[in-house]
Amino acid sequence: MLHDINLLPWREEKRAEYKQRFYGMVVLGVLLAVALQWFGSLYIDHLKSKQQSRNQELKTYITKLDKQLVNLKEIEAKHKSILTRLQLVESLQNERNKTTDFMNLMPDLVPEGVYVDKIKMNGRDIEMSGVSDSTSRLATMLDNFESSHWLSEVEMHSIISGKVLFGKKFQSFKLSFRFAPAETDLDVETAAKGAK
Repeated sequence: MLHDINLLPWREEKRAEYKQRFYGMVVLGVLLAVALQWFGSLYIDHLKSKQQSRNQELKTYITKLDKQLVNLKEIEAKHKSILTRLQLVESLQNERNKTTDFMNLMPDLVPEGVYVDKIKMNGRDIEMSGVSDSTSRLATMLDNFESSHWLSEVEMHSIISGKVLFGKKFQSFKLSFRFAPAETDLDVETAAKGAK
């Protein structure tokens, strides 16, 4: 009787082992690919959530900056308002000082022997009347007024002789001019000294 004898059984075993190893490697590869994909998606989700967090922080910061910008605009408007008020106050202060400046200037412009009775101020236009004991003193005063840096449009309207006061004869006069303080930072005394 003839028996089938496989003289090379190790080939079959190797082939079976190879198949088993191949299927194992395929399964391992699939599992590894799935795991890598899963970890990759987790990492991408982490990056996405981190980016969304950054975007949210940026939006919050932008909102904060927008509020600050609105506040800055309000502050700028208030600042402009305050500057406008300050300029108004300065102009009023300058107008207020006009009378004081004018009165400080007068003693240097009006010579001895000339007496001012009445001063009428209408803004910067001034009318002045009074008496003098001589025409030459009136001429000196008129010359002082015309050469002053602070005064302009000086006009002598009338000189009338024969006014008697305190038993003496005087000449009455009427004068008008415009008081225009210098735009520079010169003080009244400097201008008055320049007028001498």
